[in-house]
Amino acid sequence: MRCALRNLICCIALVLGSLALQVPETHAAARQESTHSYGSHVRQKLTAHWNASTTPQPAIVVLHGGYWYQDSGWTTWSRTFADAGYATFDVDYRLNFDAPWPAQRSDAISAITWIKAHAAEFDLDPDRVVILGSSAGGHLATAVATYGAGGDRVRGVVGLSPVASPYRAWNDGNSDLSSDKERKVRDNATLLARCFPDPTDVDTSLHASCWDTWKDMVAKNRASGPDDAPMYLVHSELDFVPAAHSLDLEATEEAKGMPDTDISTTVVPGDAHGGALLDDQPTVDRILDWIRTRTL
Repeated sequence: MRCALRNLICCIALVLGSLALQVPETHAAARQESTHSYGSHVRQKLTAHWNASTTPQPAIVVLHGGYWYQDSGWTTWSRTFADAGYATFDVDYRLNFDAPWPAQRSDAISAITWIKAHAAEFDLDPDRVVILGSSAGGHLATAVATYGAGGDRVRGVVGLSPVASPYRAWNDGNSDLSSDKERKVRDNATLLARCFPDPTDVDTSLHASCWDTWKDMVAKNRASGPDDAPMYLVHSELDFVPAAHSLDLEATEEAKGMPDTDISTTVVPGDAHGGALLDDQPTVDRILDWIRTRTL
């Protein structure tokens, strides 16, 4: 048993040693973690991971996926990013059964505002903040990037399989050939909007216009070009949230004047989705290089 344990430890050490993201040995012991509320709802909270620094450091705000319906754990990656020199904030937000759209976008913006207001507590430079969003969290990240002057809010956005268009996802999940995961995105996007996407449903006497809500959930409909935050968007070839989501957003941003150096979509081999895209080290390296460039 002891030999097997030693062998396992050796294997883990070899794997960690081969990663391009190197972490100083002292960081894990020095890392600080704390949980804070940025609003009154039980899910309006965030967990901060950071290492003390005499020089204000950049920040990564993580928005989890989970079909807008459930949380997904980002503690391991948040700690990894913190040990690489980023004050990292794992943000929870109201889910689709808690509140309809645009509560989730409002929560993401409120969390960023809170983080900047408390920058000194985390040795953070409030002017060097980026968002990393996965799947449904990627949707929120692109929504934050394109809402108002998103470029004044954050330095950039990384989207991992972002559902940049819940309306496209609704259509993709509404076919006899749709996969279970595509249908799950469809159903939860419907719960997020509190209605089915119907272009004729513009009545506001009982609720906000359904069609206006669906239009507002689509990131490209808010795109304004140079005023929006730069974006680096990643999908896999067989992703159940296809790259068309990001390619449409990219084309719209460029048509409105965003430089093509400020938005790009990368498609990698395989069928990984969201956080699973980080299982590929070259993808991690490209993302970290992009974040470094945006937070210099």
